[in-house]
Amino acid sequence: MTARPILDEETRSLVKRALASRVLTLEEIKTVVASLMTESTVVDSQRLADGLRNAGLLTRWQASKLLAGKSRGFFLGAYKLLRPLGRGGMGMVYLGEHQVMKRQMALKVLPPEALKDSRRIERFKEEARASAQLDHINIVRAYDFNEAGNKLYIVMEFVDGIDLHQIVARDGVMSYDAALDAIAQACEGLVHAHERGVIHRDIKPSNLMLRSDGVVKVSDMGLARIGWTEADDGQESKRLMGTADFVAPEQALNSKTVDARADIYSLGCTWYFLLTGKSPFRGESVAQRLAKHQTAAIPDVREVRSDCPEALAMLLMRMMAKKPADRPSSAADLLNQLQRLRAGRGDFDSRHEQLAAMVTRSDSAIDEKLFNATMDDSSGMPISEVEVVEVMEDFDFGSLPPLDVGGGSVSDFSSASASPLSNGTIARPGKMPTQSGVGNVARTAPPPHNGTSQKSADTQLVMLGIGLAIAVLALVLVVGVAAYTIARPLPQTAPKVKAMEDGKGGKVFVVE
Repeated sequence: MTARPILDEETRSLVKRALASRVLTLEEIKTVVASLMTESTVVDSQRLADGLRNAGLLTRWQASKLLAGKSRGFFLGAYKLLRPLGRGGMGMVYLGEHQVMKRQMALKVLPPEALKDSRRIERFKEEARASAQLDHINIVRAYDFNEAGNKLYIVMEFVDGIDLHQIVARDGVMSYDAALDAIAQACEGLVHAHERGVIHRDIKPSNLMLRSDGVVKVSDMGLARIGWTEADDGQESKRLMGTADFVAPEQALNSKTVDARADIYSLGCTWYFLLTGKSPFRGESVAQRLAKHQTAAIPDVREVRSDCPEALAMLLMRMMAKKPADRPSSAADLLNQLQRLRAGRGDFDSRHEQLAAMVTRSDSAIDEKLFNATMDDSSGMPISEVEVVEVMEDFDFGSLPPLDVGGGSVSDFSSASASPLSNGTIARPGKMPTQSGVGNVARTAPPPHNGTSQKSADTQLVMLGIGLAIAVLALVLVVGVAAYTIARPLPQTAPKVKAMEDGKGGKVFVVE
């Protein structure tokens, strides 16, 4: 018998939204539906979404949006949005894939409410301009600044990994060698930036990204500044913009006049956090923490970790000195001291293996809290509702390749208990992936058939041949008639001769 898919209204609505979003094509959906039918002809919305995910056609975030009834917000300019990467004070960062080049980038998007604030727009542009000057392995690169659908965004390098704050929150404090490696790499990035006149002003653990190969990259270069702005409630109260746990004393007073030594102070506070799991100064309020940066004694890391080498502890305290003049004079000076410290610790991990081991595959997974992140579609290419209806009427799921089960049940088609797409392979109708003995490689078995189905196929072939023969004969006849008409000579007519008298007794012959 011939099996046909059974889809309820909810599943059909999911298909309509998928087509309207332009994330999926009609053929991709049909292929997955046909594959899912090898287990059961009943395909509900969740099963279809899971199948599309397992086939690599949807990300988890895209599937969740479609299931939630969304059909817009999947594109930004030339990029298809795959998932959110993080949320910050300047807006959302999405992982996007260029529709033509298929290259994945991080897209930092200024939130819509910020478009009403000229100062926030200018700060966003400042980051883009600052990042454009920088090209270093230890700095997240920025490639483009663009606008699409009344949205401003920066196209940046995608760092496949996790930030150092998340590392400590998950795994606890770092070893001395791993923390020293991370701080030294960040310092190399700062040397490059400072030489080009760019002061970061917001160095902290969450702005140091750890890539899967152990490379540390400074992010948000030139974006964050300490400043004062009106509170969200519209009252006259003021709130601090920036990160109070890692800010230099002089930066809290005037962020516009700070130099490279403010970044050195913040890097020292970050190093302290990596080794202790705590910020150097704690308080119940932002004001209390800022005051302690100004007046409290510099904490000694050995009070928390008594086995800390003295040379490391002393350098860390110099980095967190209250007066800029008491700190290392520049990032280059600090880097020299860090390198001497590394040399004194013997066989240094030049390939960053300790740091690389901290990054797991799950670190690139989407945060559950970001699942509700969404935006309006700004691609400028929305498909109309009429087009969707027309496509659905043409599709109607009746055009799927029929599954000939030879009189058996559809469930007999699958020998595996898992979904046919569970290993990421799209199973075509009549072909089911099975587990081989070695390497978990999918194999395909020939589809079962019987004499009835073979006879039907032979009959169809005969009818097709007759139809083609008639079409060829008709074509030959038309061509022959046309050729004869063109080559036929024009008809010749005999002239007529008429005799007439000329009035003088003579005759005149006229030829007509």
